[in-house]
Amino acid sequence: MAVKTEIKLAGNLLSNSQYFGTIATVLYNWPLFAGALGFSVVTITLGIYVEVWWRWLLLASGGGVLGSLSIIVLASFIVYDWGIQRDYDRLVELGNLGQANVVVDITCGKLRGTRGILSHFMGGHYFLLDIYDPTKMPDTALRRARELEPPLEAERRIYQRTGQPNRLPIPHNWVDVIYCGYCLHEIQDSTDREAIFAEFARMLKPTGRLLIAEHDRDWCNFMAFGPGAWSFFSAKTWQNHFQQANLGVKHHERWRGLVNLWVVEKDKSK
Repeated sequence: MAVKTEIKLAGNLLSNSQYFGTIATVLYNWPLFAGALGFSVVTITLGIYVEVWWRWLLLASGGGVLGSLSIIVLASFIVYDWGIQRDYDRLVELGNLGQANVVVDITCGKLRGTRGILSHFMGGHYFLLDIYDPTKMPDTALRRARELEPPLEAERRIYQRTGQPNRLPIPHNWVDVIYCGYCLHEIQDSTDREAIFAEFARMLKPTGRLLIAEHDRDWCNFMAFGPGAWSFFSAKTWQNHFQQANLGVKHHERWRGLVNLWVVEKDKSK
């Protein structure tokens, strides 16, 4: 009963479209936030009331952890929820989604971007492919996200299927747009990443477009998310995968200083 209540409460919170990204960051990582907040409260309280010469160390430790939590929440708000335009809105704009008839959305269970893309795509065929593999994606935050994510509610039919990086259930040369929103970094095995990009190249029409949003493993993301940035990959890693799959970059830009947005096409020179 307690688990169901927790999931229902989380679903209600995650239904807030204006602050979905920020709320999701906290909920998906709530044990980390709760533990860090508890540590900060205890150390700061001891630093204030305990008369020891090293009380400054307690205050500094508690304040530092509290400051790190604040930076993570602020960074999440800036990247995911700040302003009128979201990252998926920008990719829709760059990728000419309005001209697409077949859209494939790759996910590991998080549906923020899916809801955003669907708000722009009213016609044609929409395929939601879940590539989650618990044996290869052990991240507890991802598992918690899958448990807490509210059901996808759409006013139109969506084809929901499962797939593997080396075997996506979509015909050859059939897809206008493939959307990957913050899911590809969950594929930690480089062979699996190579396989899924080969599948993207197989599925895309000659004029098709691959839209990707991924954090970078750089100093900006380390400053914003701390050790969590180790789960991301560098822009160079993705560029290598594009090249191996004979995909060329049509457009690349940094979103809010922390995210790489890519529009990728088949390399017509090969």
